[in-house]
Amino acid sequence: MLNKLRIFSLFFLAWFFLHCLWVVQDGMRDFKGQADVAIVLGSTVFKDGSLSPWLQGRVDAALDLYRNHQVKKIFVSGGIGTSDYPEGDGMRHYLLEQGVPDSAIVVDNYGNNSYLTAKNFLTWNQTAQCRSAVVATSFYHITRSKYIVKKMGFSAVEGDCSKYSAIKDWFGLTREFPAFYKYWLVY
Repeated sequence: MLNKLRIFSLFFLAWFFLHCLWVVQDGMRDFKGQADVAIVLGSTVFKDGSLSPWLQGRVDAALDLYRNHQVKKIFVSGGIGTSDYPEGDGMRHYLLEQGVPDSAIVVDNYGNNSYLTAKNFLTWNQTAQCRSAVVATSFYHITRSKYIVKKMGFSAVEGDCSKYSAIKDWFGLTREFPAFYKYWLVY
């Protein structure tokens, strides 16, 4: 019995390591092409409406794509977190301050998780008719974000990661292991 437990443990650790390696490799690549829209996945917005550094990094990734003419629109999506400030509104306000015209920003304040962001994006896109997208989020979140958008029927999606990094990213990476397989099984 002890040998079976060791074998299972080694298999699980190898699986975890290879999954994390895949997520890091996939998430750390810069987007080099063109897409119709950048999808920014939300995170913490403070009570005063300012973005947390990790969310600002995500929005800045989309902003760089917009400024480099790699995307035409920015779809900002998030929920209403603990600060009671809608994440989408906070991201929109930041983008407006950076000179992005309101007509290039689409706000979704009901994207409480990656699945809902994908669902809300696809609902919006029924009218917008975008044919390609790039998710702008933290490196560890790109693989699952692309996966759920693709699983819901939008195949032309790539990723571009935030340039902001913090020690909490590595905790996020470990969280992505069960989160990815939850999305694989549930959605």
